[in-house]
Amino acid sequence: MQYKIFIAEIIFCLFSLSGNVFSQQNDGSKRILFVGNSYTYQWNLPQQVEAMSRETGDDLYVRQSTAGGVTWGQHWRGEKGLTTREKIKSGNYDIVVLQNHSMRTIMAPDSMMIYGKLLAQEIRQSGAEPMLYMTWARVWNPLMIDTIERGYQEVGQEINALVVPVGKMWQEVRLQRPELTLHQPDGSHQTPTGMYIAACAFYSALTGKTPIGLSPRNFMEDANGERVYLNVQSANDAQYLQEVVKKYMLEVVD
Repeated sequence: MQYKIFIAEIIFCLFSLSGNVFSQQNDGSKRILFVGNSYTYQWNLPQQVEAMSRETGDDLYVRQSTAGGVTWGQHWRGEKGLTTREKIKSGNYDIVVLQNHSMRTIMAPDSMMIYGKLLAQEIRQSGAEPMLYMTWARVWNPLMIDTIERGYQEVGQEINALVVPVGKMWQEVRLQRPELTLHQPDGSHQTPTGMYIAACAFYSALTGKTPIGLSPRNFMEDANGERVYLNVQSANDAQYLQEVVKKYMLEVVD
């Protein structure tokens, strides 16, 4: 209950600060930047979210600033060829989604807070609003999710940003449907099924709509107009995953 109250308070602030960002009509002008690492780019989270939005007529413009294994500090300092701060300043984005290294809440929570605050300040100075992408526990230690959740919620409270609890959704799916494989063999990265959960969650957070009824197949078109499939789930699995996402995103969907 406390978690839901916190979400509701953050949503109210976002409505006030950014002109009703969750319910506005999207005409292609709502611009989203995902800042993260392989937990964002493997299996194409930004592209999946954009494809889902086009399916329902919202047509988000979604871009990314990512590199393998990086932290928020590395984004801030421009390491590994990243130009995250420049993109934030010049991209005219409405929302910037921040995803930190998967072990940062455990190994360096102070650093996570420091750079979360710095990035949030930069984001707001550009006219955008920050949003946090809570990641998941490693396959061999599900209890990690408690520390991960606490770390993201503390940063979210400090910078007044919505936390999208992807990791909590993963935890529920792992308990209810263990036959669904969310982790790759490395026990860390996501499978297409794991990323489908994240895509549905951000679709809801960014559009204010329920994921129920979204297609189990996400695709975009290449330069020749041919379909490129980003994710393919069975209809039954997709429906179940959408229901889990709806449960956690209840406060931001219709």
